[in-house]
Amino acid sequence: MKKETNKTTSEAVIQLLSKRGIIGDSSIKADKARIAQQKKRQTAYHNTELLLKHYKNIAWMIECFPETIEEELEDSFENVDEMLEKLDVELSMENRKLENKIASIQKTRLVLDRINDALSVLKRKPEDGERLYELIYLTYIAPENLTHNELLYRLNLSSRHYYRLREQAISVLSIRLWSAPGKAVDLWLEMLSALEQ
Repeated sequence: MKKETNKTTSEAVIQLLSKRGIIGDSSIKADKARIAQQKKRQTAYHNTELLLKHYKNIAWMIECFPETIEEELEDSFENVDEMLEKLDVELSMENRKLENKIASIQKTRLVLDRINDALSVLKRKPEDGERLYELIYLTYIAPENLTHNELLYRLNLSSRHYYRLREQAISVLSIRLWSAPGKAVDLWLEMLSALEQ
């Protein structure tokens, strides 16, 4: 019985490591394909974690957009309609700087929407989706910055269990985010990689 449990545990560890891209997936027979798949999984996981770490900054940039437009146009607005009217006039006069800012904020919004979509899919995951979502929310998205011990207390988890669940959640999110990445997401990743360095 003990040998069977050890074998099952070993298989689970090997499966987890291959899913994360740390070791090659033995179910893929061709060496080049296995190596490519391993690299793809590592990159997807890393990029997902990077986006989550910068989630608050991305949301903050979108929040600051109206103020940025007011500064650019050197004008303040009573309401959104007034701002949109002024924007429309400026864009019809081919204000390239403003066009670029708007295009940039649209790409930023697209990235945030993709992350939020992946988070909603995670939340609906059968069995433990709510728990995985809560873990990701408290770790990366919640307005307050919690210490590791505060996270463990709120989630009622051991440190080891926390890291295992976090890895599982990020893996689920990475599948959703990178199954068909868009150009805007790729651009953001380049920017985040530059920030990371």
